[in-house]
Amino acid sequence: MTTFEIISIILAVVILISVILYLIIGEICCRLILRRKSVAESVINYQMDNTLNLYKIDYDWWKNFNFEKREIISFDGLKLYPVFYKNNNSRKVAIIIHGYFAHYTEMNQYAKMFINLGYNIVLTQNRAHGDSEGKYVGMGWLDRLDILTLLDEVNNYFGSDCEIVVFGLSMGASTVCMLSGEKLPTNVTHLIADCGYSSVYEEFTTLSKRFTKISIKPLMFIFNSYCLMRCGYELKEADCLKQLARCKLPILFIHGDADTFVDYSMQDKLYNATPKHLRQKLTFSRCGHAESLPSNIEEYYKEVEKFLNKK
Repeated sequence: MTTFEIISIILAVVILISVILYLIIGEICCRLILRRKSVAESVINYQMDNTLNLYKIDYDWWKNFNFEKREIISFDGLKLYPVFYKNNNSRKVAIIIHGYFAHYTEMNQYAKMFINLGYNIVLTQNRAHGDSEGKYVGMGWLDRLDILTLLDEVNNYFGSDCEIVVFGLSMGASTVCMLSGEKLPTNVTHLIADCGYSSVYEEFTTLSKRFTKISIKPLMFIFNSYCLMRCGYELKEADCLKQLARCKLPILFIHGDADTFVDYSMQDKLYNATPKHLRQKLTFSRCGHAESLPSNIEEYYKEVEKFLNKK
């Protein structure tokens, strides 16, 4: 066997091993973090069950209202099931987008706020969440397109003369930011993003550095590109900042300054990326992730109402 043949075999083996490792690592990342019924979902659900009082979650609150589950078909053929509620003869509608591996029934405080403000409400069940179809979480990037489909359904249901505000919490907030760069119906009037991340790539990189001791760059390189093959998008393209630069609507950024799950510093990144005449930010001191409303109900209501009354 010649030297050239030996080198060729070695290179072929190295390439084969590299490809196998790439596939294994990429699949593990997607299964752990983005796949339905993943380890991440189990951890989130466990933490939520132990923090119901902190977030003032009341699953029984929903029994007081007649909600209607509707079916819409996503741009890629998934059946999604948002929940609609008509609040008397109001022409105002609030779309409420939940967070990462959350459920719409955990959003009772936000639904209550908008109902008290006289809004009809529509709560999402994001892809790979709740009753909706989908194997992998969209992290806001795919969800922004789902919201465009939902907006058509909202206009069909409530009438095209309704006034729509889109609110999101955590991953839902980033969905709002990513949605802001799209062409929206003219009756969408305001956007609100509570504790959203600046980009999916930055969020996962920040969390990885915090919880692991291994080198992050190779792992994130693999996760980023493998996600495109498995989930239909790259982590790096799911970027709120690029979308916010094209924002055409007033948007309010809310964040707690003690947030470490979605770092508080990301609020300024989102704010600074948005056209100056459209942006507004609100910070709640000593509040962790998604704690701003449950810890400051009266002030939160007041500031949101003030923002929505601005034309």
